[in-house]
Amino acid sequence: MVPFRDEGDPRWHAYGLYAYLRARHPEVLYIGKAVGRTILQRLKDPDKNVLFNDLARERGIRSIRVIVAAVEANHNITRHLILDIESLLIYEINPWGNIQSRQGRGISRPGLV
Repeated sequence: MVPFRDEGDPRWHAYGLYAYLRARHPEVLYIGKAVGRTILQRLKDPDKNVLFNDLARERGIRSIRVIVAAVEANHNITRHLILDIESLLIYEINPWGNIQSRQGRGISRPGLV
């Protein structure tokens, strides 16, 4: 679905947050995180086929752009922090493809005030 211009680009091999956008419009379609797997690996994961098929069938969208917010290795950055940032972005932006995340996970964690 996505024509890779250069899979050797280091941004594909980063970890952190990413978003899929419409190819020609500034609409955020999906926000995700790459923790333990790179952004390229997440894009190619079989579970994304459902999202891409739904985008094609329901929205007529057959190509996307990917933007990356790479997270530098730092002792203050945890998996939970990335999860919280992803949740807050999904809550605020409300992307079309994040329906399950909006319904299944809140933006708070036990133990946080």
